[in-house]
Amino acid sequence: MIQHEGDPDRCAVLLPGVRYFSQAPLLWFAREAAQAHGWSVVEVDERAPADQEPFAWMREQAQRALDATDAELTVVVGKSLGSVAAPMVAGPAVWLTPLLIRPEIVEALAATSAPALLIGSRDDPTWDDAKLPDNAALEVLELEGLDHSLQVSGDPIASLDVLRTVTGRVASFFARVASTP
Repeated sequence: MIQHEGDPDRCAVLLPGVRYFSQAPLLWFAREAAQAHGWSVVEVDERAPADQEPFAWMREQAQRALDATDAELTVVVGKSLGSVAAPMVAGPAVWLTPLLIRPEIVEALAATSAPALLIGSRDDPTWDDAKLPDNAALEVLELEGLDHSLQVSGDPIASLDVLRTVTGRVASFFARVASTP
């Protein structure tokens, strides 16, 4: 786990995917967006050991990361596997390609009262938009033609444009939740 200095009262907790680590573009720039707004960051940068069940491992890592901060305001940013932490997150969250194929994640998103930004694509097999909960606390950015990494296969320039869009929405989310009383 890596901790980055910033405002001790505002902390972003970054939770990676199975093969999508905190150095990968979506999480890298989510961290940059948080830090640009003065947030401290706790970043899970480990990889799930091959001999551990990944969902249980992530829940344990998420709990450790959440316990590592005593900030007044914490925003969780989870990518894919990181979204298994949704049932344990009471505050604001950004879910990048949340696993909407898992009932416990959909149920947690349906029950949340905290603001949450969900970003995914219909072309990602783990993004089942038919299961998107009808919840006013959820802001959804659904992009077309993207894989599970929110990239355009074979088109790095188009992928950079998507990254710019996603980073902009994440930065706006941080700014909004920081200014909400």
